[in-house]
Amino acid sequence: MLISRKHNFLFVHVYKNGGMSVSKALSPFAVSKYQRETVRVLKQFNLPCPKNWDPNPFDTHVTASDLVMNMGQAEFSSFFSFAFVRNPWDWLVSIYCYVLKKPGHRLHDHFIKLGSFENYIGWQCEGGLPPQKEFLFSQDDQQLVNFIGRFENLERDFKTVCTRIGVSAELPKLNVSRQSRSFKEYYDERLVEMVREKYQPDIDLFDYHF
Repeated sequence: MLISRKHNFLFVHVYKNGGMSVSKALSPFAVSKYQRETVRVLKQFNLPCPKNWDPNPFDTHVTASDLVMNMGQAEFSSFFSFAFVRNPWDWLVSIYCYVLKKPGHRLHDHFIKLGSFENYIGWQCEGGLPPQKEFLFSQDDQQLVNFIGRFENLERDFKTVCTRIGVSAELPKLNVSRQSRSFKEYYDERLVEMVREKYQPDIDLFDYHF
């Protein structure tokens, strides 16, 4: 996540939806470079940070519900909040390819042990990551963030965010999974239906199709 009190925005970072690029582009508008570097060093030594200097005071992938719980509804609602979602079938392939190419990732060894994409989808669908909706909606299905963009329209929707918060920024390309083929080529009919069943909330809510 990323928070700016100067420009009054709050970014909820869902896994592998361009979030690193969005955070990099908007970090200069969150706090000054000096404040950001000071916080980074203080965190390395587990020292307290000056109040309101930390642009990332919560976990990177904290949900909107958890932010509301920790900040309080009034403070959370005082920010323009936004996030990005992605086609679930494409989303799962991107996560898989990214983690396999990152030996230092906490799930790398686990994905290797799974042995195949088929087993990986089984793992995701039996537990794994929840639907993206759960990052952005309350348990009673209320949308908590003000704006939900799409990874498929990342550049366009990012410009919408920039206009809304009154900044000018360009998206760098970071954390790219570098898939060698279309996400559709990873699936057979059975795997398509497994993902459809697990991630039906995202498919229905955001109108995604395989």
